Amino acid sequence: MVYLVKENGEIRVFYSENDMKEAGFKKPDLTVSEEEFNSNGCYARVIEGEIIVGKTQTERQIEELTGQIAKIDDQLDALDRKYLTPRILSGIGTGDAYALQQRQAHETAAAPLRTARQPLQNSLDQLEE
Repeated sequence: MVYLVKENGEIRVFYSENDMKEAGFKKPDLTVSEEEFNSNGCYARVIEGEIIVGKTQTERQIEELTGQIAKIDDQLDALDRKYLTPRILSGIGTGDAYALQQRQAHETAAAPLRTARQPLQNSLDQLEE
């Protein structure tokens, strides 16, 4: 077992009840298994007066959304590299038909990714507020 004690806004971690008592604490504020504590990266903190072990649900959601957005951004970057070469970009400026066609192909391929990304970004923005 792991014994967690709040002290001056910090968390003291004890791996034995005897060590905790020798440090002058009568009882822990929270007790968790070593497995739970270790599986959460030995990460604990005080949030609104409560000891939280690991990430909060909101933090996990933010991490998941951030990962999904990053995957979409990687796909968009790959499309940019494929279609928006210097030749294409300069050709768009001069009205070159091939360049304009490539630009349209880029936009057609990118549109569903942008559409999928926007609600994820909106959700992330709401969670981060």
